[in-house]
Amino acid sequence: MKTIITFCFASLLAVTIFTSSCKKITYAEVGESISLEKNLIGSWKLDSIIEVDQLAVDKGFPNFVQSVNITALFPYANLTASFTDGGTGKAGSYVFTNPGNAPLFFAPSGNWSYFDNAGPIRIRLAGTNRTDSLDFAKAFRVSDNKLSIRYNRRFYSNNKIFLYYDFNFSRN
Repeated sequence: MKTIITFCFASLLAVTIFTSSCKKITYAEVGESISLEKNLIGSWKLDSIIEVDQLAVDKGFPNFVQSVNITALFPYANLTASFTDGGTGKAGSYVFTNPGNAPLFFAPSGNWSYFDNAGPIRIRLAGTNRTDSLDFAKAFRVSDNKLSIRYNRRFYSNNKIFLYYDFNFSRN
């Protein structure tokens, strides 16, 4: 009798678990997808520039040593950027308007294109006398009206990043 009761209880428990696990789970809508390609095109006004010392990060130094907001230290207040694509979405021209002559580290105008290795994560800037690259620092939706691009400074000897700058923009 005890075996029959144990079997019935185990069967009832198994059926309960099986039927309760079959509930349909509804998830919230994901919303607009993130597109780095579509987000770059437009006019942008600088919000902030954050300088990060990668060597301090690697060594685990305190946060106040690792990064500093340099926006107010140099005349970046009116820095703007404009990226046009001519309808292709993959290349076009760019202009950084820098009325305060704050350091930019790359050519202020020229043509841009994506390094197309597994997606548009790096932008090639081809100025008059030089070619530079910028990375997307963060991914935003087009409706967020935000853009964050990163300029990396590297050692010549081993190509390792020692310092980088995150340029954070809002759509103009």
